[in-house]
Amino acid sequence: MKKAFILLVLLTQIRVFSQEKNSYNYYWNNEENLKAMVGVSKCYVRENPSTKATLLDSLQIGKEITVIKSTDSDYEINGLNVSWVQIEYQNKLGTISRGYLWKGFIALGYVKKKGLTFLTTLDKFEIRKKDSSDFFFISVKVLNDKNEIVAQKTIQESLGESSYFQNKAIGSLGLTNVKDIYRISFEGEACGIASLYYYFAWNGTNLIQLPGKISGVDPGYYHIEDFIFPKEKGGKPNRIFKVYKEGEALDEEAFNPIYKVEEWQEVYEWNGEKALFIKKSKVKKYRSKE
Repeated sequence: MKKAFILLVLLTQIRVFSQEKNSYNYYWNNEENLKAMVGVSKCYVRENPSTKATLLDSLQIGKEITVIKSTDSDYEINGLNVSWVQIEYQNKLGTISRGYLWKGFIALGYVKKKGLTFLTTLDKFEIRKKDSSDFFFISVKVLNDKNEIVAQKTIQESLGESSYFQNKAIGSLGLTNVKDIYRISFEGEACGIASLYYYFAWNGTNLIQLPGKISGVDPGYYHIEDFIFPKEKGGKPNRIFKVYKEGEALDEEAFNPIYKVEEWQEVYEWNGEKALFIKKSKVKKYRSKE
């Protein structure tokens, strides 16, 4: 079953490069009149959706804007090919202005909590020449009430065929010296597309990356990973349990197939600064109709 899951993950990471350029607009919410936030230190608003258009204004990180609509004009910076959007915002004079902003300057999502802002940006996209694999530079930033960056963590990840982004601040969940945990995910809407989850602990000074998880479901097969934190049912002080469950149908064609199931868990110790792997349990095997 593990080989089947590895195959599932590899399949989700295959992108079609036959197109002249790939567009990654789907990671940003494309709803019209959507509240959003500038995710880079400084960017420029233009009169039209083009780098050659007249500059109207400059905006700084943390500036809240409204995305009026997306355009059909894509532009590539640092390997990210995304569209321009028409935006509306309050200018320095206190009145409302409109213009165009490249979508890559906008945070994928943000959460405001207790005077802080947690936000996520896509900074760069690269394809490794040696094996044609792709990966994104993803940044998680914490802003104070003056919209100053007080912490930042950048990771490099392949996002497979995921098609949308979500984020949430989920509290400390009982971890010592942690004020909040910021969780981001890249997910898909179809079978066979793995959902990827990343966790970052905020201790008031730094962002600390915690173990992540990946889950996927395919006809006749599933792989589910989940966490149990100290405050959750079954949790223990300063322990993070990562629970795995894999099921493979004995007969994929059956209406209500019986699954060959394997379950196990990994245990991490939280020492107040990092999560340290301790051990892996024995694999429990059984059969089930679920």
